[in-house]
Amino acid sequence: MWRLSVTVALLAMSASPLASKVDCGQPFISFVQKINEKPIPGSELAAVHRHALRIFDACDAGHLLDPDVRLRQLERLYTPQ
Repeated sequence: MWRLSVTVALLAMSASPLASKVDCGQPFISFVQKINEKPIPGSELAAVHRHALRIFDACDAGHLLDPDVRLRQLERLYTPQ
């Protein structure tokens, strides 16, 4: 019985998602504000927003610990030269 309870407890702990302590909203909002000021065509702007939303979702789910790095890379990618 002891083994069963320990196994169930370990399984429950490993199956539960980890809570994200990272603030995902503020980096996303500041990125969107910066990117909206740039002269980017509409179709590219939609692609940028979709990519940024994927980064936000990954951060919110706890799979990405530092969204600032990814959002800065995305901003550099779509900055007109």
